[in-house]
Amino acid sequence: MASSRKVGAAAITMVPASIATYLSTLPNGVASYPECSVKASVLRHNVASKGFGPEIELPPAVRKLVDSPPPVTEWIPEVHFNVAMLAIHEVHFGGRSVDEYRAWVYAQNRKLLAAPLYRVLFAVLSPERLLRGIEKRWGAFRRGTEFSVVVEAPGRAELRIRSPAFHYPAPMTLGMSMALQAGLDSAGARNSLVEVVSHSSTECVFSARWQA
Repeated sequence: MASSRKVGAAAITMVPASIATYLSTLPNGVASYPECSVKASVLRHNVASKGFGPEIELPPAVRKLVDSPPPVTEWIPEVHFNVAMLAIHEVHFGGRSVDEYRAWVYAQNRKLLAAPLYRVLFAVLSPERLLRGIEKRWGAFRRGTEFSVVVEAPGRAELRIRSPAFHYPAPMTLGMSMALQAGLDSAGARNSLVEVVSHSSTECVFSARWQA
């Protein structure tokens, strides 16, 4: 959880512990991996739902993004986005059931994928057709990381994300499992389930199952 210190009569919340830990694993802290980016629409969508005030201390570049998100079509550094998401995870879901966080991420992604900006990518599809074009759809949201289908069979698939070292902390990969599940459901899947199978410093593997 975030710690705090007192200055005079005021309490200032320090950098949440998960953010400090995450940044310490990266080669250049918050400035690491500028080649990895994410659409600003994803940040705006999540911060609008679960925002936080100036009492949460963030790196200046991330604070600027949170306070004044750029237009939805712009690209922002993904490390900055990850830091903002870690703050949301710790402030709003820290100490609670993981199921609450999973449910929130799933609901957020269903709403985002139904928005006009992305609806065309997922409309009138089957889960199988979605997976066959998954690299293109991944590229609509993220750059600098690699998404691939490792195994595909009727009603199931194994999916893999590759990234620079320690780019994705555990809460992010958990959230991605729910984003992938939301994508499958947006493409017509029923009773879907996406789970993290393994997570190393540079690779995360997911197991996906569904009914057509």
